[in-house]
Amino acid sequence: MSVAELEHLAKKEKRSRIKVRYLAICHFLEGKSRTEIARYLRVARGSVNKWVTLYLTDGIDSLKDTPNPGRPSRLTPQQLESVAAFVKERSSSTYGGRLQAKDVGEFIHTQFGVEYEGRNVYRLLHQLGFSWITSRSKHPKQNEEAQRLFKNFLMETILNTPGHLPLDRIDVWFQDEARFGQQNTTTRVWALKGSRPRAIKQQQFEYAYLFGAVCPSNGKTEALITPCSNKEVMIEHLSLISQTTPLGRHAVVIMDGAGWHQLSLADEFDNLTIIKLPPYSPELNPVEQVWQWMRQNELANRCFDGYDDIVNQCTKAWNSFRSERSRVKRICDRDWINLVS
Repeated sequence: MSVAELEHLAKKEKRSRIKVRYLAICHFLEGKSRTEIARYLRVARGSVNKWVTLYLTDGIDSLKDTPNPGRPSRLTPQQLESVAAFVKERSSSTYGGRLQAKDVGEFIHTQFGVEYEGRNVYRLLHQLGFSWITSRSKHPKQNEEAQRLFKNFLMETILNTPGHLPLDRIDVWFQDEARFGQQNTTTRVWALKGSRPRAIKQQQFEYAYLFGAVCPSNGKTEALITPCSNKEVMIEHLSLISQTTPLGRHAVVIMDGAGWHQLSLADEFDNLTIIKLPPYSPELNPVEQVWQWMRQNELANRCFDGYDDIVNQCTKAWNSFRSERSRVKRICDRDWINLVS
């Protein structure tokens, strides 16, 4: 291979360590000594010797990186599968407690007679596809089968909406309400290492209810802030959704089973239908993520002077959320609500 061809390879190579090897061979072919090459490229002379020897023996391809499988695992593939099954079973156990690295190490030692240090247990768990993550809460009465059936949303919609309506004229909305007040939340903040900055945590009890609804398909939102939560407020909120639904279209509003979320409320509106979520299934309602976004990004780590201030700040937080329709769609869209492919 000519010097010009090697220089062309070096220019195309993105990995700096391989590029240096190609350049070393270029200089070698131009007649430079190995000491001069090492000084010019600022590498060890022993490295230059190794690269030149590889090139002269096996050609230019020998300068590329070869896979390094590392030390072979002390456990067989079948034993690794057993470890993975043990971790999966313990992570979903209903008996409480927390699986730790020492527990995994004890399982491996008891079952296979192999001892692992704690740091090597962590490395093994990562290799098996596990990570240290926060678990999600789940109500003990939650029915996963009911959730799975609910996600057959196409049939659920057909059964609950007027038969003359084509699916492409139906807008799916998610609705929920949350309480915001002086018993506010605190969150993580960026701060100097070793410090633990204080955040305001009020002791008063004034609060307001924010009724929110989102339509992921078009990014529209409707909200209402009130001092209480009841049937009358719910009707007013549904009225806002009904009014924003264009003529000739129909709104399907998905909500949980709160006492004031009654199916009969939809009887007052010609263009609106209510569909209830399965019991104890807040994860099916993306408005829960909206509340989380508002608390984390707008409302946490602050105090409120009173009810009026709570209303003002909640209004600003909701308007901040809805200011970008792309964010509304990103947070609230779910594959299973798409009625038209």
